[in-house]
Amino acid sequence: MKHNGFLLMICLCVGLCSSCKSGSAYKAQDLDGKWLIIGVKDEPVKLALMPFLEFEVADNHVSGNVGCNNFSAGFELDAKDASAFTLISPAITTMACIFGDTEDKIVKALNEVVAVKGGSSPNRVILIDIDGNTCLVLEKN
Repeated sequence: MKHNGFLLMICLCVGLCSSCKSGSAYKAQDLDGKWLIIGVKDEPVKLALMPFLEFEVADNHVSGNVGCNNFSAGFELDAKDASAFTLISPAITTMACIFGDTEDKIVKALNEVVAVKGGSSPNRVILIDIDGNTCLVLEKN
C-alpha cells in the first residue's frame, strides 16, 4: 500500500509540473503594453532597432514598428476563446527599407496571427496561427 501512495504522489507531481510548462494558456487581454518582436517563425530577429508591438487593450488598438515602417490596427477579443483575437483593418507605412526581408516576414506573420499562448518565460508570449504554429515571439519591454 505504501508503494501505491508513493506512485500516486509521483503522478500528481508530474501532472502539476506539466501544467506549468511553457505554451500554457494566455489571455489576449493580458497583452496590454509594449512587446519587442524577438522572433519570426523559428528565426530570431536581429536588428539594431528592435521591432515592437504595443497593445492598448482598453482601446482595442495595437500599433508598433515592424523594422522601419510603422504598423497600426484595431483588434477584437474573442468572447469564446480568451487566447484568441482578430486584427482589424491593419495599416502600414511604406517607407523604403534596407533591413533585408525581416520586415516582410514580420508583416506576413502578423497577417496569420489568430491567438496568443505562453512562452518560455513569464515575460514572453507566442502569437500563433490557426494551426497553432509560431508566427511571432514577443518579449515584454
